[in-house]
Amino acid sequence: MWGFSFYDSLPHKLSDDGVVAVPGDFTRIGRFLSDEFAVFSEEAHGSIPNYIVRNRKIEYLRDDCDLIELRVADETIGALIGAPEDWSSYYVRVFAMRREYQRPGMIRRFIRDCLFNPLTEHGVERICADTSPSNVAMSRLFTELHFHVTGSQLSERWGPLVRYTRFLSPACEAEFRRKFGGGSPADSPRKSTEVEA
Repeated sequence: MWGFSFYDSLPHKLSDDGVVAVPGDFTRIGRFLSDEFAVFSEEAHGSIPNYIVRNRKIEYLRDDCDLIELRVADETIGALIGAPEDWSSYYVRVFAMRREYQRPGMIRRFIRDCLFNPLTEHGVERICADTSPSNVAMSRLFTELHFHVTGSQLSERWGPLVRYTRFLSPACEAEFRRKFGGGSPADSPRKSTEVEA
């Protein structure tokens, strides 16, 4: 949609112990999520899609989403699945990292280098993501990366979710703060070092 591919800047080295971001393989990511993060599936929340919906879901994730894997040697240790939400917003559908690799500095480097930078460079104004209110680790990460809480929803598919938005456009963030008071994250201007490793 915006004239670039995340894959153009991959592979991207993220750590000295061999963690690399690479273009994702749908089958490997599916296996990784099933083995490590089954709670991310609709089925884990009691929803059972019919076979037509399930087939559309597979096609959507495989063909219409960006798939980025984090790998060490021949092992998948993390994954990001996302897609444009509209003409000015990007939606992160899934971000998962194996517990032993949940290192804040490396995760921030990945998100900055492989998500924020290319989207900002191509004029995307915001990144959106949802997480369970009970997912304290993700809520903390969103706050550290200057996401704002911008909504909530309740559905039969996923249960309760909190919407977070990271404004890549300073003008959009200023407008949000003007209209809604800002509140969180802190109102102080961002420092360039706050999302560094």
